Amino acid sequence: MFWVWLVLVWGLGSASHFFYQWSGKNKWAGLLFANNESVWEHSKLGFWPLCIALTAQGIGQGAAWESVCCAAACATLCCIALTMGMFYTYTGALGIWSVLWADILLFLLAAAGGLAAGWNVLKAEAGHWMGVAGALLLAAEVACLIRWSVRPPKLPLFTDYSVGKKREPAGEKAPLGKGKN
Repeated sequence: MFWVWLVLVWGLGSASHFFYQWSGKNKWAGLLFANNESVWEHSKLGFWPLCIALTAQGIGQGAAWESVCCAAACATLCCIALTMGMFYTYTGALGIWSVLWADILLFLLAAAGGLAAGWNVLKAEAGHWMGVAGALLLAAEVACLIRWSVRPPKLPLFTDYSVGKKREPAGEKAPLGKGKN
Protein backbone atom coordinates (compact mmCIF):
# COMPACT_ATOMS: atom_id res chain seq x y z
CA MET A 1 0.00 0.00 0.00
CA PHE A 2 2.94 2.32 0.65
CA TRP A 3 3.86 2.30 -3.05
CA VAL A 4 0.34 3.26 -4.10
CA TRP A 5 0.44 6.29 -1.82
CA LEU A 6 3.96 7.16 -2.94
CA VAL A 7 2.91 7.19 -6.61
CA LEU A 8 -0.06 9.39 -5.62
CA VAL A 9 2.23 11.79 -3.75
CA TRP A 10 4.64 11.89 -6.70
CA GLY A 11 1.82 12.48 -9.17
CA LEU A 12 0.08 15.20 -7.16
CA GLY A 13 3.37 16.86 -6.26
CA SER A 14 4.56 16.88 -9.85
CA ALA A 15 1.25 18.25 -11.10
CA SER A 16 1.17 20.89 -8.36
CA HIS A 17 4.36 22.33 -9.82
CA PHE A 18 2.14 23.72 -12.59
CA PHE A 19 -1.03 24.65 -10.64
CA TYR A 20 0.02 28.29 -10.23
CA GLN A 21 0.70 28.66 -13.97
CA TRP A 22 -2.47 26.77 -14.91
CA SER A 23 -4.53 29.06 -12.66
CA GLY A 24 -3.41 32.08 -14.68
CA LYS A 25 -1.01 33.05 -11.88
CA ASN A 26 -3.84 33.43 -9.39
CA LYS A 27 -2.40 34.82 -6.16
CA TRP A 28 -4.41 32.37 -4.05
CA ALA A 29 -3.00 29.43 -5.98
CA GLY A 30 0.45 30.95 -5.48
CA LEU A 31 0.02 30.80 -1.73
CA LEU A 32 -0.60 27.05 -1.76
CA PHE A 33 1.50 25.89 -4.70
CA ALA A 34 4.96 26.70 -6.07
CA ASN A 35 4.85 30.13 -7.71
CA ASN A 36 8.49 30.36 -8.79
CA GLU A 37 11.64 28.26 -9.08
CA SER A 38 13.08 28.88 -5.61
CA VAL A 39 14.03 25.98 -3.38
CA TRP A 40 11.52 27.23 -0.80
CA GLU A 41 8.61 27.27 -3.23
CA HIS A 42 9.51 23.73 -4.30
CA SER A 43 9.00 22.67 -0.69
CA LYS A 44 5.28 23.04 -1.40
CA LEU A 45 5.41 20.23 -3.98
CA GLY A 46 5.47 17.56 -1.31
CA PHE A 47 3.61 19.34 1.46
CA TRP A 48 -0.03 19.04 0.37
CA PRO A 49 0.23 15.60 -1.26
CA LEU A 50 1.86 14.20 1.88
CA CYS A 51 -0.86 15.70 4.08
CA ILE A 52 -3.55 14.22 1.84
CA ALA A 53 -1.91 10.78 1.62
CA LEU A 54 -1.27 10.43 5.34
CA THR A 55 -4.70 11.75 6.30
CA ALA A 56 -6.39 9.31 3.91
CA GLN A 57 -4.21 6.40 5.06
CA GLY A 58 -4.79 7.32 8.70
CA ILE A 59 -8.56 7.44 8.23
CA GLY A 60 -8.42 4.18 6.29
CA GLN A 61 -6.63 2.37 9.09
CA GLY A 62 -8.72 3.98 11.82
CA ALA A 63 -5.87 5.98 13.33
CA ALA A 64 -6.62 8.66 15.90
CA TRP A 65 -6.32 12.31 14.85
CA GLU A 66 -3.25 12.63 17.09
CA SER A 67 -1.38 10.00 15.09
CA VAL A 68 -2.46 11.52 11.77
CA CYS A 69 -1.29 15.02 12.81
CA CYS A 70 2.05 13.69 14.04
CA ALA A 71 2.56 11.64 10.89
CA ALA A 72 1.72 14.53 8.57
CA ALA A 73 3.90 16.98 10.52
CA CYS A 74 6.81 14.56 10.53
CA ALA A 75 6.42 13.74 6.82
CA THR A 76 6.18 17.34 5.65
CA LEU A 77 9.02 18.57 7.84
CA CYS A 78 11.20 15.68 6.64
CA CYS A 79 10.33 16.39 3.00
CA ILE A 80 11.12 20.10 3.35
CA ALA A 81 14.43 19.38 5.11
CA LEU A 82 15.42 16.76 2.53
CA THR A 83 14.53 19.08 -0.35
CA MET A 84 16.70 21.86 1.00
CA GLY A 85 19.51 19.64 2.18
CA MET A 86 19.82 17.63 -1.02
CA PHE A 87 19.57 20.70 -3.27
CA TYR A 88 22.33 22.61 -1.50
CA THR A 89 24.44 19.47 -1.17
CA TYR A 90 24.43 18.64 -4.85
CA THR A 91 24.75 22.22 -6.11
CA GLY A 92 27.28 23.29 -3.51
CA ALA A 93 29.34 20.11 -3.27
CA LEU A 94 29.55 19.65 -7.02
CA GLY A 95 29.76 23.36 -7.78
CA ILE A 96 27.07 23.13 -10.44
CA TRP A 97 23.93 25.04 -11.19
CA SER A 98 20.51 23.51 -10.66
CA VAL A 99 19.94 20.66 -13.17
CA LEU A 100 16.39 19.68 -14.14
CA TRP A 101 16.79 15.88 -13.97
CA ALA A 102 18.59 16.17 -10.62
CA ASP A 103 15.88 18.46 -9.25
CA ILE A 104 13.18 16.00 -10.32
CA LEU A 105 15.07 13.12 -8.68
CA LEU A 106 15.52 15.28 -5.59
CA PHE A 107 11.73 15.80 -5.35
CA LEU A 108 11.06 12.07 -5.78
CA LEU A 109 13.57 11.16 -3.06
CA ALA A 110 12.44 13.89 -0.65
CA ALA A 111 8.78 12.92 -1.06
CA ALA A 112 9.62 9.23 -0.60
CA GLY A 113 11.65 10.03 2.52
CA GLY A 114 8.86 12.19 3.91
CA LEU A 115 6.20 9.57 3.24
CA ALA A 116 8.35 6.83 4.78
CA ALA A 117 8.90 8.91 7.91
CA GLY A 118 5.21 9.78 8.19
CA TRP A 119 4.18 6.19 7.46
CA ASN A 120 6.30 4.95 10.38
CA VAL A 121 4.94 7.59 12.74
CA LEU A 122 1.40 6.74 11.67
CA LYS A 123 1.93 3.14 12.84
CA ALA A 124 2.58 4.32 16.40
CA GLU A 125 -0.13 5.63 18.66
CA ALA A 126 0.54 9.25 19.48
CA GLY A 127 -0.70 10.71 22.74
CA HIS A 128 -2.91 13.76 23.02
CA TRP A 129 -0.06 16.23 23.49
CA MET A 130 1.88 14.73 20.60
CA GLY A 131 -1.20 15.27 18.44
CA VAL A 132 -1.45 18.87 19.58
CA ALA A 133 2.27 19.37 18.89
CA GLY A 134 1.83 17.84 15.43
CA ALA A 135 -1.15 20.07 14.66
CA LEU A 136 0.76 23.16 15.82
CA LEU A 137 3.78 22.20 13.71
CA LEU A 138 1.56 21.73 10.65
CA ALA A 139 -0.06 25.12 11.30
CA ALA A 140 3.38 26.73 11.63
CA GLU A 141 4.53 25.11 8.38
CA VAL A 142 1.43 26.37 6.54
CA ALA A 143 1.95 29.85 8.00
CA CYS A 144 5.57 29.86 6.79
CA LEU A 145 4.65 28.53 3.34
CA ILE A 146 2.08 31.30 2.94
CA ARG A 147 3.99 34.13 4.63
CA TRP A 148 7.21 33.52 2.75
CA SER A 149 5.35 33.27 -0.54
CA VAL A 150 4.06 36.80 0.02
CA ARG A 151 7.18 38.29 1.60
CA PRO A 152 10.21 36.06 1.04
CA PRO A 153 13.27 36.86 3.15
CA LYS A 154 16.36 38.01 1.26
CA LEU A 155 18.13 34.67 1.55
CA PRO A 156 19.41 32.23 -1.10
CA LEU A 157 16.70 29.72 -0.11
CA PHE A 158 14.14 32.09 -1.64
CA THR A 159 16.07 32.87 -4.83
CA ASP A 160 14.02 32.32 -7.97
CA TYR A 161 16.39 30.23 -10.10
CA SER A 162 14.33 30.78 -13.26
CA VAL A 163 15.46 34.41 -13.36
CA GLY A 164 18.85 33.38 -14.71
CA LYS A 165 22.30 32.56 -13.52
CA LYS A 166 22.48 35.70 -11.40
CA ARG A 167 21.64 34.68 -7.85
CA GLU A 168 19.28 37.43 -6.83
CA PRO A 169 17.23 36.90 -3.65
CA ALA A 170 13.53 36.55 -4.42
CA GLY A 171 12.79 39.36 -1.98
CA GLU A 172 14.35 41.81 -4.45
CA LYS A 173 11.46 41.31 -6.87
CA ALA A 174 7.85 42.25 -6.30
CA PRO A 175 6.39 39.79 -3.77
CA LEU A 176 3.49 37.57 -4.73
CA GLY A 177 0.35 39.63 -5.19
CA LYS A 178 2.26 42.90 -5.53
CA GLY A 179 3.11 44.38 -8.89
CA LYS A 180 3.48 42.26 -12.00
CA ASN A 181 3.78 38.47 -11.67
